[in-house]
Formats: sequence, C-alpha cells, structure tokens
Amino acid sequence: MDDATLTVRICELLGRVPGWAWRPDSPYLPGEVAIFYGPIGDTPDQAIGVTVYDGTDQNHLHERRVQLRIRGARGARNGADQIAGFAFTVLQGLSRWDGINDARRVSFAPLGADQNDRQERSENYLVTLDNTEATL
Repeated sequence: MDDATLTVRICELLGRVPGWAWRPDSPYLPGEVAIFYGPIGDTPDQAIGVTVYDGTDQNHLHERRVQLRIRGARGARNGADQIAGFAFTVLQGLSRWDGINDARRVSFAPLGADQNDRQERSENYLVTLDNTEATL
C-alpha cells in the first residue's frame, strides 16, 4: 500500500464517525468535524488533517507513521482533546481492516490555539500494514 492510499483509508475510516465527514470534493458543513488529506482548511472550525510521514526504507513495506493534526471548536479549551479521544477510540488497536494490520498511538502533544482561538493537538500513530510484499 502506498502513502496516498493509506492516507485516504484513514480519512475514510475517520469520516465514518457520526458528526464527522470525509468529503474531499465538496464543502463541509458548519458543526461537522471535517477530515482533510494533509493540511486542515480554514473551515469548518473542527477538523482533522491526516498525513503519512517518517517512513524508512527498511520498514517502508510494512510500517508507516500517521499524524493527525486536530483542531477543536472556537473557544473550547478541551475541543481538540475531545476529538482526539474519539479518534483514539477508532484507531488504537485497529486490526485487520482494509490492508491495515495494526495501529498504535505513539505520541501526542498540545499545540495551543490558532489565531481564531481553536485549540490544536497532534497525534502520532504507528501503522503496520498487511502488505504481502513485505513477507516476500
């Protein structure tokens, strides 16, 4: 599985959470948690950006790191933390789903508020892929 495919699969999975949406080709509605491939757009306030990063040549076929950049509602001190909690429930221990063998959170950090008083946070996961190429 390449990086683009993995990114889209994580976006699709997160987009299944009630009140969250993955619609890369149409606008998001106010109040939704919008899922973005890569950088978060300006709207709506609540959002998650999904990025694959830090692969190594040695582990490239079977392990990737995935970062979620999470932004909460305007003025909500715990907004990013609440979204992160739901994302953790969806991803932590994900097993044997659509080419993903396992997902584990390895770190997270508060990023503070953006210029619109929306708290941000990053979450980093180690994803083990179910790639037959890795066993050849």
